Amino acid sequence: MDALNNPLKDLVYSLMGTGPGAEVLIDVLGILSVSTFCLLIVIFLIWLERKVIARIQDRIGPNRVGGRFGLLQTVADVLKLLTKEAVTPAGADWVAYNLAPFLIVMSALLMWAVMPFTATWVGVDLNIGLFYILSISSVSVVCLLLAGWGSNNKYALLGAFRSVAQLVSYEVPMVLSLLVPIILARSMSLNTISESQVVWYALVVPMSALIFFISAAAETGRTPFDLLEAESEIVAGFHVEYG
Repeated sequence: MDALNNPLKDLVYSLMGTGPGAEVLIDVLGILSVSTFCLLIVIFLIWLERKVIARIQDRIGPNRVGGRFGLLQTVADVLKLLTKEAVTPAGADWVAYNLAPFLIVMSALLMWAVMPFTATWVGVDLNIGLFYILSISSVSVVCLLLAGWGSNNKYALLGAFRSVAQLVSYEVPMVLSLLVPIILARSMSLNTISESQVVWYALVVPMSALIFFISAAAETGRTPFDLLEAESEIVAGFHVEYG
């Protein structure tokens, strides 16, 4: 793994020397470092999203846990969820019901493997990095169907069908918008695309960036594309039986 190339390799080689054991340890440390960073940044981004939405709606937002700005609100929410009892519905398929959330989390973490933090701090510099991300993100379609079907709940299954339909619909414009940076950089490597941007491609081709932003918001089910969880129709959607 190329992640944290220089500092990790120098440290491990100085302690263990070169060899297969050192290479395995470098890979493990790189995976743990990237995974830890992903989880930490998600905690911050959830807090940031809640504060921004609160400001838009003329509210304060999180302001209780972790000081006046509520910096530890997401941590408190995570601890609350971890301490809740895990219940599997009586008629649910145990394997599918429990496998779907695991696969969704893994697919989200695997996408960070090719994200270049700097020119050398990158998990794996694939020459098809952008195609890899699109492929991994497509796994979520199967996971949503698995969650809806495994729950043995009509609302969950209907929500899964609706989610899959929305994901597949917005996948096409998102892929087409991503062809622009590929053509401009003449590469599918995220590292190459990043280094080739003398001026951000979002400023060079703003229409493509706008299409990608809208498609990405729809793919993740963010407002106003939150029809996946329409409470008046399908309760909480595909995850109605979870937690």
